[in-house]
Amino acid sequence: MDEDPYCWPGTACLRNLLDLRDPAELSKAEHELVGIRTAELTASVVPGAYDTAHLLRFHRLQFRDVYDWAGQLRTGNISKGDVSFCDAQAVPERLDQLFAKLAVRRFLVPLEWDGFVMSFASLYGELNAIHPFREGNGRTQRAFLRQLAAHAGWTVAWQSLQRRANDKACAEYLRTSRPHALIRLLAPAIEPRLE
Repeated sequence: MDEDPYCWPGTACLRNLLDLRDPAELSKAEHELVGIRTAELTASVVPGAYDTAHLLRFHRLQFRDVYDWAGQLRTGNISKGDVSFCDAQAVPERLDQLFAKLAVRRFLVPLEWDGFVMSFASLYGELNAIHPFREGNGRTQRAFLRQLAAHAGWTVAWQSLQRRANDKACAEYLRTSRPHALIRLLAPAIEPRLE
């Protein structure tokens, strides 16, 4: 098996700005630092056009304290368990296609609840299938999509989603390219945004 160029040589620990070599220590530090940055993002609006550059900006803002490659697309292929994500070489094109469709759909504005839920679930499923970053995809997706939903007049209670159910629904989307499980998962978490 080839060594992961994102990891310290001879380890399974991602190279990091904290110079931590133990994956458990890194996970704890990353959780704390990224949690602070994510809270900052939640309290503000990250300017952008809901495109690839905007998504990269979210990742950079969240992970800049931990990884020097924060805000950069991954260069290698990745998988989680028995699930393989988009080939790294196809990531830029797939993101550009996804965000071009989003622009055509007017960034999901104005849609009624059922139309928003269906479109949002498909967007989430496709973005997850692309998995553009070496680490931090879920957290970046949630922050980015939270802001997009607010822009469209909706809130998403990400914290109400059970991790296992989320992972299962995302895996089903990867296998089938159908958002049915994601729609069932997300529907109870999406409500109109109160001003």
